[in-house]
Amino acid sequence: MRKKTSQFLMLAMLIPLTIGLIMNGCKKDDDEPEPVPVNFTVLDGLITDAHTIHDAAVEGEDIGEYQAGSKAELQTAINLAETVRNTSGVTQTQVDAAVVNLQAALTVFESKKITEIAPESLVAEWLMNGDATDNSGNGHNGELKEGYHLNGSGTVQPTVDRFGNPDYAYKFSGGGNIEVPAAPAFNPPDITIVTWIQLDETWAHNYFFSNDIWNCWKLQVQDANKPFFTRKILKDDGSGDFAWIDKDSNTGILVNNEWTHIAVSYKSGEMTFYINGANIMFWDDFPTGTPVDPNPLVNLVIGQALPTGIYSDVPGDPYEWKEWLGYLRGSLDDLKFYNIVLTDAQVHSIYTWEKDNVIE
Repeated sequence: MRKKTSQFLMLAMLIPLTIGLIMNGCKKDDDEPEPVPVNFTVLDGLITDAHTIHDAAVEGEDIGEYQAGSKAELQTAINLAETVRNTSGVTQTQVDAAVVNLQAALTVFESKKITEIAPESLVAEWLMNGDATDNSGNGHNGELKEGYHLNGSGTVQPTVDRFGNPDYAYKFSGGGNIEVPAAPAFNPPDITIVTWIQLDETWAHNYFFSNDIWNCWKLQVQDANKPFFTRKILKDDGSGDFAWIDKDSNTGILVNNEWTHIAVSYKSGEMTFYINGANIMFWDDFPTGTPVDPNPLVNLVIGQALPTGIYSDVPGDPYEWKEWLGYLRGSLDDLKFYNIVLTDAQVHSIYTWEKDNVIE
């Protein structure tokens, strides 16, 4: 009996220990996090859609087609998304990031689709084919004017265009300018300006398109031969303060004595510069706000900072002549003013057509 009792006691002592080990073992397993299932549904659908869009797209220069090279860029984004999809052990965070990246790539791709520009978006178009008529049909015809006497009393003269056609562009010197009657249509919230320009020389005050200078907006080329745009706004932060948005084309530098296609677009909080159809600088690091109206007595002017009759010799006058209120030393052709922000594809389409075709 003593032996049985000892065995029983030993068994009785082992049972709690065994149970404890089992419980501890179970607790350890329970503490390990369960693998989180990854949901690929959104990514899978987006990859499928991206393939469909890519395969149906056609590159070219016509309405509905995409800029050359845009399909390859989208395919690269699709490949990256598929790499994430097919990699074992990816997390939901990585999958979600792949979705965001592919969606962004699709947005960029669609921006490279050439879409028609609504006719009503073209406010004015001065072809400069021997006169300053507005070719848009909106009646914003200009008048050739002699430059301000302190600028040299210069003139606007017909010159050869980028194709060598005589009298199909205008050369500006000594402040000679084209004055266009003021109109509210020249101060819309959104703007795109497109033109061909040829500089005769590098000069800090090469003004060539101005709506009451910095009191509204102006477009010029500064001493680094960079297109430079200024717009005055009333900030929308409730402060009641004004802001002057001054930006240039950064790496987009013009070459003297060479015809160059340039464009600038502006809307609240964004500005983009183009050189020869390419987006070369995008700015969004400035305040948003409402455009400020120009002095209604100051007409729009092409080729000089101000209309000749607005300059003043009176010290302290808001329009007192200063050297920096300059004029274009060069030539212009095919100047267009839109009341919308054109897309990259639209600007590129204008350039690719105009570099090979004379506009009549």
